[in-house]
Amino acid sequence: MKKLFHRLVATLCVLALCLTSASALSVEDALRLLEENYVGELPPAAYEATTLDELMDAVGDPYTYYMSAEEYAEFLDSVEGESHITGIGAGIEYTDNGILLTNILEDSGAEEAGLVAGDLIVGVEGTSCVPANESHRAMIIGDEGTYVNITVKHQDGSVQDYRIMRRTIRIFNTKVAFVDGVGKVDCDSFGTYTPAYFQDGLAEHMDARLWIIDVRNNPGGLATAAVTSLGLFTGSGPKLFYRLGDTSSYYAEFNGTNLTDAPVIVLINGYAASASEILAGGVRAEKAGIIVGSRSYGKGSAQIVLDMDNYPNLFDGDSLKVTVYRFYCSDGNTTDKVGVVPTLYVADEYTAAVAELLSAEKPAQGEYLSLTLNGSEYILRPADAAEAGLDDALTELLSALPPDASVALFSGDKLTALTADEALAKYGDEAASRRFTDVANSPYATQINTLGAYGILNGTGSGAFNPAATLTRAELCAMLSQALNVSNKANGNFADVPDDAWFADDVNAAASLGFVNGVGDRLFDPSGTLTQEQFITVMGRLTRFLNFFADDYALELKDETLAENAVYAAYAPWARVSADVLTEYAGNMLYTDLSQINPQAPVTREQAAATLCNILKTLNIISY
Repeated sequence: MKKLFHRLVATLCVLALCLTSASALSVEDALRLLEENYVGELPPAAYEATTLDELMDAVGDPYTYYMSAEEYAEFLDSVEGESHITGIGAGIEYTDNGILLTNILEDSGAEEAGLVAGDLIVGVEGTSCVPANESHRAMIIGDEGTYVNITVKHQDGSVQDYRIMRRTIRIFNTKVAFVDGVGKVDCDSFGTYTPAYFQDGLAEHMDARLWIIDVRNNPGGLATAAVTSLGLFTGSGPKLFYRLGDTSSYYAEFNGTNLTDAPVIVLINGYAASASEILAGGVRAEKAGIIVGSRSYGKGSAQIVLDMDNYPNLFDGDSLKVTVYRFYCSDGNTTDKVGVVPTLYVADEYTAAVAELLSAEKPAQGEYLSLTLNGSEYILRPADAAEAGLDDALTELLSALPPDASVALFSGDKLTALTADEALAKYGDEAASRRFTDVANSPYATQINTLGAYGILNGTGSGAFNPAATLTRAELCAMLSQALNVSNKANGNFADVPDDAWFADDVNAAASLGFVNGVGDRLFDPSGTLTQEQFITVMGRLTRFLNFFADDYALELKDETLAENAVYAAYAPWARVSADVLTEYAGNMLYTDLSQINPQAPVTREQAAATLCNILKTLNIISY
């Protein structure tokens, strides 16, 4: 496997394309390659497959698949995220009302003609484009220097004809701008040249007081590009760890120096994946800045592409993409399933506005808020937000603050420390609060409300959490699936978990990840209560799944040694490793000291929430 590592780093994981086609590679050869390289154990059904489609379906990994020569060429283009197009120079979308222009490229014929995003092409060369389809696009593209006649309906309802020259335009995957002291990077994918774009932009704007990096909708690309781009903000050192199925591991490092010490704001959403998560997770891990938006996609595996370069006798332009590693950010945290949890969890519609609010310059006088988040200071000027009509974005920002976030109000020469709730009450709409209504008297109120701020706890409805109630086995699975942002509609073969049960997807997801087991006879007992030792076992497994170093620590533990500890001896042998991981790996992550817990006692909802929050914060999954 070592000989493949360099190729892995150069071909990391864009989101899977849904590809099936006639193949040059035989099923027998594909099976042998999978046996040699695939990260997991192949299922029995793989050995019964008679076609490549059947083989890939049996493996069940969306990132392991065969590509024809044509599909492989398209895949390589998608990794780079750059191309040359010849046409009018506009992003388009087919609609029932015509071809919608979604964006206008610089130095294009469309820009020269004065077209803007939102315009509709309703005719090409006298042919109607209503409704629009691929054939109409084919009429617009053509040879460079030729002309195309289009009819455009503007947003005000007016209709106008245009004669536009087709031009060849290079589309860059990364653009850097500098506005009012803030550097802005819009990165659509991580290709070969992406680090150079980052480096040139940073070198040109060394005086930037803050950087905003937008990787929303960025599906990933090259691991090397993400590692180098991250290193330009964080400096030298290991940035990414890879682990094989046999637990051996490698790491990728950046050997240069950072080009800025300015804080960073990374914008993410549910379509930011793979290499995007490496950059965002690295910024979080090394406290170079904050992450704003919704949780990222959750792709934590790495692939190699087997092709004619390394198997010339098996391939002829086609290829086989195979998952060979799981990857972890520099703090050891996986992005698999869980993704990157943003520092400020806000609705996608407010992400850009929240970043703009946090990029304000500290005024010489007047009132402003200072937020210390993940080791950096961000300035917020509520009056400016109101003036710009961003009241809703301001409320969203303030409601996203965890209850113990650091907020300071500067007014004249006076400094006042505020709680997050006080800041929301003073400058936002209190109705948007994410606090639970019935946890004020809980000793774990801060942890419970922190998980509420990140959307990890849903409560029992109407804003309540019911903290003192006993936690059922199904409720624990729901808590885990919410924390990891996963569900699984595949039947888990538990006779008492019907497909239409509210907890079915949660139980099946937790079981498929190995966190929970049944109680025997194909039963799960979803309404049953958990004992403390059962709960501790599950949470230890969660910790090991989330963090590379915690799992390494657990692999070195010996039950015979643990049994010599009087506290551990009170627990079943299957619970002792988890008990040690949760109490010794990085300090106590349980809701209280282990010696104070009766292994056979039931677990309450507040105890479970507190432990989950402690784990996520200790591991830096939640970092503020």
